[in-house]
Amino acid sequence: MRVLIVAPPYAGHLYPLLVIAQHLRERDARVTVATGPAKAPTVRSLGLAVHPVLAEEPDAMERIANTTDPVTGHPVRAWQQVRDNLRLLPRAQVDVRAAAHAVQPDVIVADFCAPVAGVVANEAGVPWITTVPTPFAIENRRGTPAYLGGWTPAASWPGRARDAGGRLATRAGKHLAGRLFRAELEVFGGSLYRADGSEVFYSDRSILALGLAELEFDRDWPAGLRFVGPITALPNPVEAPSLLPEDRPMVLVTVGTHLPWAKRTLVGQVVALAARQPGFSFVVSLGDAAFNTATVRVAPRVQVVPFVAYDAAMGAFEAVIHHGGAGITYSALRAGLPSVVWPRDYDQFDFAARLVHHGLAVRVRSLDQAADAPRACALPREPLNRFADLMRASDPLAAFDAAVDRARESPGL
Repeated sequence: MRVLIVAPPYAGHLYPLLVIAQHLRERDARVTVATGPAKAPTVRSLGLAVHPVLAEEPDAMERIANTTDPVTGHPVRAWQQVRDNLRLLPRAQVDVRAAAHAVQPDVIVADFCAPVAGVVANEAGVPWITTVPTPFAIENRRGTPAYLGGWTPAASWPGRARDAGGRLATRAGKHLAGRLFRAELEVFGGSLYRADGSEVFYSDRSILALGLAELEFDRDWPAGLRFVGPITALPNPVEAPSLLPEDRPMVLVTVGTHLPWAKRTLVGQVVALAARQPGFSFVVSLGDAAFNTATVRVAPRVQVVPFVAYDAAMGAFEAVIHHGGAGITYSALRAGLPSVVWPRDYDQFDFAARLVHHGLAVRVRSLDQAADAPRACALPREPLNRFADLMRASDPLAAFDAAVDRARESPGL
């Protein structure tokens, strides 16, 4: 079996697919990964073949993701980011098509942020599977819409009217983007939607949601979507830095691997927080495994580490203060840890809404809200235990095997 995996070079998107790639290799599959050139050494270190995408502009995708300022709530910045992403698509398609021509895959697996893989798959008559670690990114026609600041379900008629208006606004915005960026979207036939109304960025046959259905709000989903469970493991685990001894319960603080603008002041904010929270000690992760530095104590009860492999490290902590990224959200759930969720940008507001709705976290708007670490630790254990059990019961790799087998058995459907 020959499999082509396509993903942008972002940890939260690429790494789950690299775990899948390693699993496929154990099934004697020949796996090639198409991704940004900066991640090519990581892919090769796993013994996997790699086909760089946009090799002539190695940091093109990273420049778009690693913004210098927040995007959410800033229409001009959001428009510029959408424009820059769409302008890369025709060139990325050329590279993905070349990878498919070289590999001659039986199946193409694409992260939801690599939609040109679906175009290439359709051209070649090859079945393709979309993986999405943020299931609520998919547009809905019933229920509470996402990407509007973290809305939660409302039972009253004003709430239902708000949701209906949000859904209409979402679709209207995408139609407007389709008109403004018609040239860039020509690879998709000039539209973000198929004739049946489904979104062209996702497979019309098989979408694997790398999350828990129980965490999501009540809404509709595409017919081909299956929840298979999160993948939080790293494909090439980084040795955890040695933590310095503390005499107070430790709280992990992270804003993930992106958001450089949020990291500029993070350590100073946590030092100020520790001064107001004498009952806890804090470990700040800078979210960059490339930093070859040791753990550093920067203040009483505050230490800074370059990187934390979440799953391996969670046993050391009583709670987590995080931004609401998919990886840390599900790692904290797997460990049964309460969270103080501090969303900064993108989909993080929607993860925060779901965590708070299910009693798994408290949400803060800034780290100045000093009372929330103890409040998170006092959350009832039943919801946390329930979701930890759901995490342990999920088997995304087995579900992925079943999806691949279905795709190969009926390639023409």
